[in-house]
Amino acid sequence: MSVKFQDVMDVLEAQYPLALAESWDQVGLHFGHPDAAVQKVLVSLDVRPEVVEEAKALGVDTLIVHHPPIFSPIQRFDLSDVEIRMYAELIKAEMNVYAMHTNFDIAWDGMNDWLAQALNLEHIESLGGLTDTGQPQLGRLGQLPEALSREALLAHVKNSFNLGQLFFIEKEPQASYQKIAVIGGSGASLQRLVQASGADAFITGDITYHKGHDAYESGVLTIDAGHYIEHIFVEGMSQKLDQLAQEQQWHLTIYPSQVSTNPFQFA
Repeated sequence: MSVKFQDVMDVLEAQYPLALAESWDQVGLHFGHPDAAVQKVLVSLDVRPEVVEEAKALGVDTLIVHHPPIFSPIQRFDLSDVEIRMYAELIKAEMNVYAMHTNFDIAWDGMNDWLAQALNLEHIESLGGLTDTGQPQLGRLGQLPEALSREALLAHVKNSFNLGQLFFIEKEPQASYQKIAVIGGSGASLQRLVQASGADAFITGDITYHKGHDAYESGVLTIDAGHYIEHIFVEGMSQKLDQLAQEQQWHLTIYPSQVSTNPFQFA
């Protein structure tokens, strides 16, 4: 069965509606034509030059990514700029690019559910409850199967996300930790919501120095596990697309990207 880019977008948006995205976000089609044929799909957390080269080597026609490649208007199409040159390569290759960002973070069976499941949380619910329209909000709240000490919880987080290190903030240690809040990416702005939820610990990323002070006074163990824990998107969305292709009787080849787009190294 011939598959168009629009067909893929329609099926994804049925589960992860673009309307769920934050107002500032740039989700959906970034490159390509809705009527373009889709045969080979590469799933990546980000669009980076190395990912584009990987896609070209695989003969891929479509990229499905979490982070939108274009957030701000392009003022100059200056090919000496790495980002602009990457855009040019995508256009020359006639590659489709589709981003599912905060709509995927918020929706059920999206980023934060997958992170909560990776932590083996139970009784998972929307952090902050449901909206008036019955939609979940950003973040998830759940329970560990058993309460852990701080040392054991930190080890569990590292093992769950294959981390060599992480940062944590806490004024006074608690006797144990079981109720866990998680927000992938940058969730420090929701620290008060986490505090109001009664969570024992909060896992997120990209905590700044001054937000760290807020976390220190919150009474909640706050763990900065880094933004890159969201790379769970690559395997998860590859499996999801395989499942959707079978349901739709599409003949697609799905590749999970093998390129690490994490810019950080640790000494």
